[in-house]
Amino acid sequence: MNDNLQAIILAAGKSTRFNTEKTKLAETICGQAMILFSTKLMATLHIPTTVVVGYQQEIIKKIIFAEHNDTITCAVQEEQNGTGHALACTQELWNNDYILVMNGDMPLVTVTIIKSLYDEHIKSGAAISFVTACITHSQEQSYGRVVVADNCISIIEAKDFIGNLEENYLINAGIYIITKKFLKNYISTLNDNNANKEFYITDLVKIASDNGYIVTTTKASFDDICGINTFEELSTIEQIKRLEIIKHWMKQGVRFSHPHQTHVDTTVIIGQGSYIGTAVQLRGNTIIGKNCTIAEFSSLNNVILENDVTIHSHCVIEDSYIESHADIGPFAHLRSNATIKHKSVIGNFVEIKNSVINTETKIKHLSYIGDATVGSRVNIGAGTITCNYDGITKHTTIINDHAFIGSNNTIVAPVTIGENAFTAAGSTITADVPTNALAIARSHQTNKHNYAQKLKTTSVESIITPENNSDTFSFIGARCIRSTTPADEQ
Repeated sequence: MNDNLQAIILAAGKSTRFNTEKTKLAETICGQAMILFSTKLMATLHIPTTVVVGYQQEIIKKIIFAEHNDTITCAVQEEQNGTGHALACTQELWNNDYILVMNGDMPLVTVTIIKSLYDEHIKSGAAISFVTACITHSQEQSYGRVVVADNCISIIEAKDFIGNLEENYLINAGIYIITKKFLKNYISTLNDNNANKEFYITDLVKIASDNGYIVTTTKASFDDICGINTFEELSTIEQIKRLEIIKHWMKQGVRFSHPHQTHVDTTVIIGQGSYIGTAVQLRGNTIIGKNCTIAEFSSLNNVILENDVTIHSHCVIEDSYIESHADIGPFAHLRSNATIKHKSVIGNFVEIKNSVINTETKIKHLSYIGDATVGSRVNIGAGTITCNYDGITKHTTIINDHAFIGSNNTIVAPVTIGENAFTAAGSTITADVPTNALAIARSHQTNKHNYAQKLKTTSVESIITPENNSDTFSFIGARCIRSTTPADEQ
């Protein structure tokens, strides 16, 4: 098929019905730009492809180049004067015998549809072949209707159609194969005598039929050829694509607790025996190993999990690597190149940023570890943070194997804590701690004897509003205590 067929994908329109002033073709569906569904389909079939760009063309070109490099060419439609005009803009690039034309907003089109259309076109010797679909709901009015009358076939665009929608239920899908010789002879005969004052590819069907050329059609399911013109349609098609992806992984042995409330991008890979909880979001180049558990409401983006990892509920993890048998969450936040090694535990309300947490280390409560390397079998107490940023530069903390970090520690980088070292609870660590040492970095406690009794016996009279407006009040706990010190001296 790729020997005599080339593809033209139409992607120049302004997407006015999206009402965003942005091209709809850059909108993502399950993590992938809309236009890439069409270009990847052509790449799968090894069909040389040209994309017609126009409105916000630099955005579309950037998306295409990032995915396909220079294997796809672009033609520019400077003014958006309809699909026929867009096709005419590619005339200098018509190199093969047959030209496949399709809209760029059809992410559900399958390989089977393209192959069936091609086979029918070749078998019949048609000048033009196109895909049709049946719809039974008259409220769908955005598609051109296929009309056959007096042995002549034509496509009437939605804005020009005045017949009965229920009776004319056959619609044009927007996928064509046109013989190059016919196209060269008749592309210049298109006119803009229609409601939109545009040049339509669909008029070529009537031209071919009126001039005695063979016109053939191939039927497809509407669910496979529906296009996207509004955010409502985008949402519907994304739901279809998402369930298609999830059904694929179910067949591979992955359990989803609530498929309709789970988001999985096209690029995600999930291992056999894994469990995906309600409202989980799996995005980007996320890879999940075998027998992993991702509990409800967690979000993973560009994350690699080895086998047997447990992610508890409400975790947010980005750009991170987690080794086997690690235990994360709930309510943990891992980001910016965090690496969690084998059997480590990252507990609730712990944030890890740009750090390596080595084997069997535990950081279980209310901590922030940033720009750090933490050794194996380290215990980090609740409330500990690494102070990695001085306002200008990020600094590194190194905590060596078997160290024990007391609760509520503030570790001011750059600093190194030695192997088997201890730090006392409540310490602010500003200097290196040697191997096997105990670091205590906190002020001495001072007790004021009988002071509590003085507070308790404060007279009610001293709490009332003072007559002297210069008096001020200070608050200790829930008690209001009169002060005779002027406000500007306190």
